[in-house]
Amino acid sequence: MTMKIGFIGAGAISEVHYQALQQIEAAEVSGFYEPNGQLAAKRAHEWGAIAYPTLAELLEQEEIELIYVLSPVELHVEHATRALEAGKHVLVEKPVAMNVAEIEKLEQAAKKAGKVCFPAHNYIYHPEIIRFRRHIEEGVFGQICSVWMTFNLFHSEELASHYPGVNRQIMTHHLYTTLYLLGLPKTIGCHTTKLHYEKLDQEDQSIIVLGMENGAQVVLFSSFACDDKTTNPWTYMVKILGSNGGAVHNWQDVIYERSIGTLNKAYPRYEDLFYFEAKYVIEECIAAGKPPLSTLADAKAVQELVELAEQHQGTSFVSYRADQKERDGSR
Repeated sequence: MTMKIGFIGAGAISEVHYQALQQIEAAEVSGFYEPNGQLAAKRAHEWGAIAYPTLAELLEQEEIELIYVLSPVELHVEHATRALEAGKHVLVEKPVAMNVAEIEKLEQAAKKAGKVCFPAHNYIYHPEIIRFRRHIEEGVFGQICSVWMTFNLFHSEELASHYPGVNRQIMTHHLYTTLYLLGLPKTIGCHTTKLHYEKLDQEDQSIIVLGMENGAQVVLFSSFACDDKTTNPWTYMVKILGSNGGAVHNWQDVIYERSIGTLNKAYPRYEDLFYFEAKYVIEECIAAGKPPLSTLADAKAVQELVELAEQHQGTSFVSYRADQKERDGSR
């Protein structure tokens, strides 16, 4: 039986989501809501899907079971909540929300509706990353000494203006990947720079260093300021180093000239993430009742870490655990 899916938002990121769903025989994008009329007409022609003139009309369609919330981040919680209240399962793009309180509101809405609310933390759904976690749990790498995650893809100021700074846009990926592989950190430190923006008041480069409970160090680096054009590029990389071995995952194994979504080149390993994510939410979460590999509780922890990094950037390391206790006590 084919699952009917609706999109809220038809911007650049919708292209890779749509492409991924085209590879799943039991899934179909049957309709969407996009307030930009010109873009809506373009997508309706490309996808052969119905462009609903209002969000209410999209959510009224009984045959649509799953809604992808692909709207700007400031609208995520409003749109996801409305979809849940309409009896739909929801996949919400990252960052899930603007702050921790919004994620808690979304958690409550999902619980009340009894529906899946799936954070689109897609980088961890690649089979290699899942295998890395299994190897870590098995102890085959020995003691984990360090983990390195990098993202180096130039974003023009015009393109970057559609997103928050790299801390919220890219470090969110690095942080939920860290949580999935190693758990919560003990300490966090952050430094940011603004190298090439003339008008945008946000960082285009950031480094976060995490101290883990077992003493391992995690180095997270993100840049919209430049590409990595060296022999062994760190375009996107996850490297795990242990006392008895290690592992590396990157996007450079296959690359060719073809733009899609927000990227000006084709990185099939990146595009595959959307396919693996879609299969998991449809087959494992909705059909089999399993939780996501990264939950709303994880999204809340990531948001806390991002906010902590923003508050203390350029300063010495701060304790995530102590700050977490202080926040919990104030709620």
